[in-house]
Amino acid sequence: MKPSLNRKYIRKAHRWLGLVAGIQLLIWTASGLYFAVMPIDDIRGSYLLKDASSYQLGHLKLISPSDLLKTHPQLKSVRVDKIILTQRHHRAIYNFSRDGISTTFDAETGEKLGLINKAEAQKILQSRTNRSIVSLELIQTVTAGDEYRNGELPAWRARIDGSEDAALYLGAQSGKLRAVRTNNWRIYDFLWGLHIMDYESRDDFNHLLLQAFALLGVITILSGMLLFITSTQWFVVKFASPQKGPKR
Repeated sequence: MKPSLNRKYIRKAHRWLGLVAGIQLLIWTASGLYFAVMPIDDIRGSYLLKDASSYQLGHLKLISPSDLLKTHPQLKSVRVDKIILTQRHHRAIYNFSRDGISTTFDAETGEKLGLINKAEAQKILQSRTNRSIVSLELIQTVTAGDEYRNGELPAWRARIDGSEDAALYLGAQSGKLRAVRTNNWRIYDFLWGLHIMDYESRDDFNHLLLQAFALLGVITILSGMLLFITSTQWFVVKFASPQKGPKR
């Protein structure tokens, strides 16, 4: 096959590969630009929050985890990822957690604690922000791709005033602020879904569609490089010019 014919097929393949892969390459570049330009604190909504209040431990008489097991022997058969001594609105607690499910006990009395009620959730959330709380609701479940996916449930969701349409999520068992969601975060999350081509849950970046388009992008770039090489003067002179026969 002649080199000029080779270039023809390479040029045609590159054109169609560029058409198919070009839109996704543009999305990768544009979303990556947004990720690079936007300050991460703006995405996380950190500017909406106040530091959590500190807790003085000197006056406490804490029971040990072993004493807690004596008080609640059923815990001995429970598997947990971690046990944390923390606070729940100025109350020392032990938090047992596994797979996102928390169980909480008073660290002084050993009493098993239930979910935070609405009034307590209001106090905790209001102590973490200078904005006014517009609405407060308890959520038990979330759907795939929800802005609070993979968070502690049940949770209290507070809407606060401001142009950011911000929502604060408080774990109803642990009493911890688990997430802050703003319009900037939602744009980020939408672009992240486009970036990793997971349009539903926006969490999986190890799937076949993404791998196929990544490979297609590599092939498109290589075909462009090959087309450039075969179009250079050196290549044309070396391989495409008619070869003269030996003089007789």
